[in-house]
Amino acid sequence: MAKKHKDDKIIHSENQDINKGAYGKEVISDNEALQSSNADGLESVKASESILRELNKSVPAKKKGFKALPLYSRILIIFFASIIGIAATAASLFYWYINKANTSMNSITSSEIENILTPVESIEEPVSILLLGRDSRDTTNDLGRADTIMLLYLNPGQKTATLLSIPRDTLVDIEGYGQDKINAAFAYGGEELMIKTVSSFLSANINHFVTIDFDGFVKLIDALGGVDITIERPLIDPNTGANFSAGNHHLTGEQALAYSRSRSTELADIGRIQRQQLLFSSLVDQKLKSQYLGRIPDYFNILVENTKTDLDLLTILRYAKAGLSFGADNFETAIVPTHADWIEDNTISVQLPDLEESKAMWQRILLGEPAGKYNATYSIDADAIPDALATGMTYDISVKVKNTGAIKWEKGGTNPVFIGYHWINFDTKETVVFDGKRSVLPQLIVNPGEEVTFEMKISAPPSKGKYILQLDLVKEGVTWFSYQGVPPLEKYCTLDVSYSAQYDDGNSTPLYLDPGQEFIAQIMVKNTGYLLWEHYKKEGRIDLGSHWINRDTGEIVLWDGIRGLLPTDVSHNEQASVDIKVIAPQKPGRYILQYDMVHEGKTWFSEQGVIPLEINVNVGQTIDKQVARNTTIKVFNGNAITGAATQFIENLKIYGYKVDVPSNAQNFNFKKTIILYKSSTLKKAEQLALILGSYELVLYNSADWSEYKSSSDLIVILGKDYLENIN
Repeated sequence: MAKKHKDDKIIHSENQDINKGAYGKEVISDNEALQSSNADGLESVKASESILRELNKSVPAKKKGFKALPLYSRILIIFFASIIGIAATAASLFYWYINKANTSMNSITSSEIENILTPVESIEEPVSILLLGRDSRDTTNDLGRADTIMLLYLNPGQKTATLLSIPRDTLVDIEGYGQDKINAAFAYGGEELMIKTVSSFLSANINHFVTIDFDGFVKLIDALGGVDITIERPLIDPNTGANFSAGNHHLTGEQALAYSRSRSTELADIGRIQRQQLLFSSLVDQKLKSQYLGRIPDYFNILVENTKTDLDLLTILRYAKAGLSFGADNFETAIVPTHADWIEDNTISVQLPDLEESKAMWQRILLGEPAGKYNATYSIDADAIPDALATGMTYDISVKVKNTGAIKWEKGGTNPVFIGYHWINFDTKETVVFDGKRSVLPQLIVNPGEEVTFEMKISAPPSKGKYILQLDLVKEGVTWFSYQGVPPLEKYCTLDVSYSAQYDDGNSTPLYLDPGQEFIAQIMVKNTGYLLWEHYKKEGRIDLGSHWINRDTGEIVLWDGIRGLLPTDVSHNEQASVDIKVIAPQKPGRYILQYDMVHEGKTWFSEQGVIPLEINVNVGQTIDKQVARNTTIKVFNGNAITGAATQFIENLKIYGYKVDVPSNAQNFNFKKTIILYKSSTLKKAEQLALILGSYELVLYNSADWSEYKSSSDLIVILGKDYLENIN
């Protein structure tokens, strides 16, 4: 029997049965498979030995065999014989791994799917790949949901790529089911029906598909070292966990997922897609470099565990390497044009597509033309629009706009192009001002690919509050560009607001700490409100504080952290650098560290609606949430305490564990909780142990634990110490 206390090493008993799969069932281990795959390599080594024996026979008896050869000859023979054996073994192992990986990733690629995919002859040919983001955590359907639907077109010859996104609520015809939201096709028939539906909707020939689980997305972002994003407006969404202030952010995998899945803005699903495309473009720009592609083998396990596709690993690698030569400038994004509507007596919200334009977009992509009729990029100087505005003021700004669409813009005629603006209340999402004053084109015609500078006059909103300013082109009498999926330029502003701030830690906060570890962070704080931040008062001064929050439970671990003091008074639109001492929690775990200004004796800025700076920090050894979500547990109550198993299970579910219906143990005399694991689930057992306070790790064997059988990954026999494993 193998036991492990909190600080003990694992001890394996002599009678352990390491080749058990589900408890009590025999399986073939990976070691046996490896031994079989190594046969070719071993045969090569034997062949080398045969050569040496023949040499022994061919020399005079006085100095027999191998010893009669000069020393350098013997060394060379041994060296090359070893190389032959090692190379053969390595090749065997490599192809065994590739075959195993392909078997896993291609497991759902049925003959029906192969029949509806259009084959390509060469890696050099243009190729269309359906990309699906799957939420396996949706337990209402075994297939999960297809929350992200994109069609990627790669043209290796032209070194260009286009990513066309389809809103998941787009109303389409689904074969066998009639009209429904397009993501329902995945729930009805998985990848096969989704390929058919997208192909029919766009009149597109689809060559390949890739489905990646959101857990894999999180892992891949983390493996790439995160991604840098500029967020133009605060984003708060309890449903996804998004809580971001405006400014520059370095996102971890979990933060990137929360950011890209949020639908909390007034643009709802279209806004979510725009964030997804910004994230995708940022990844291409930052990570599509040789320093990352050279580490592609490091990402293989993530791909294999979380991806389903008809492609094999080597082909994926070839496409990735081809993409290295494209460059971010040759990467275009577009969204299928839709507008919001209701069906079934106004009970279901959907996006109604422009069918003709959707198909035309795909044809333009195939022809190497700009995907959308209407497309543009906007840019302004960082300080062109103040963060804090005053009532009744008008602000002059210059905006650079590039025509990245397929049609020219005209200053005159029946449908001229102007630039206008909208004011949206940040808290209510209501549009306060829709038709802001138009500004005319500075020249008669702006052709695709050309850039112009608009001179705009923007009036402040009518009443104090927090707002989103949107700059948006309009083809008069036809459409606003934002209605065609073109992201407007957005700016978060406050109007006559006392408490308002922006933060930037300049990456001075460590992402990994030891329990109780201290560090000094340098935080740049900007006063974007109209309250003077006074630093010298004993009462009522403004300081910088911090909070620690458990990332998994939402529990506040520490609210009143050590204060960081302002070096001077800070007026409206001024900024200052603050040094603040932070101490990590004593208990290992996954935490959120918040930096938050405080008006001493009165209020925290976050209590006035100002978003604090949040940074995910891991303290000590922490649990891997992907491992937790992929772990099943069977709980036996071994303490006879009513409700103990229920409380324990609820605690496990917080971390994402899947727990079977509990049962009673054979007796109720277990003082310490037992975690039974098998050789293949040791990592899962060690991860579970990280959140428990009292336990023994025991390697399962049928002789000692025959009365405890389950198909789950782990068996937990809950002892009388269960409270230590809840608190």
